[in-house]
Amino acid sequence: MIRSLGKTRVLISSFVLMTIMFIIVMFFVNQSIDGGDGSGVLRLQLSFKKTVGIQIIASWGTSGEKNFLRWIFTDYIYAFTYSLFFASLISFLIFKKENINNSKYRIPVYSAFFAGACDWFENTIEIFFIKDPYGFSSNLFFIHSIVSVIKWLVILTIITYIIALLAINKNNPGNS
Repeated sequence: MIRSLGKTRVLISSFVLMTIMFIIVMFFVNQSIDGGDGSGVLRLQLSFKKTVGIQIIASWGTSGEKNFLRWIFTDYIYAFTYSLFFASLISFLIFKKENINNSKYRIPVYSAFFAGACDWFENTIEIFFIKDPYGFSSNLFFIHSIVSVIKWLVILTIITYIIALLAINKNNPGNS
């Protein structure tokens, strides 16, 4: 799998798709949801308390809630594309180092897909929350925010790992 993901065409195509989805989600969809800069969606992810989540979606209004439910599929696609891109970039950098058979490199590749799976879980919980915020479980909403934090921590770890791989490749030009 690492060899397939590490191919240049997979890396470039996943980067292009991720970039397109980033622009759509961040500059169009999220802003149409909260009526502002789009940060309301991030605040919902990290709110932890159901009452705070209710306040956040109430600030969006009915049109924001409808836009969320109408366009949430774009965030599922975005999660897939960034997972694929990060996994592909890590695979590409590992392939460049010629350490393909080393099993320790599978964990960072799989971590990219784990982050995307966390995002999908988060999105699904948010759909059910928005459809019935008052009847929704406070505990499940809290778990949703924990999963969101885990997703963001995994993404930051992946980015740090990529930077480390880039530094290793730069310092060892013989492995390029």
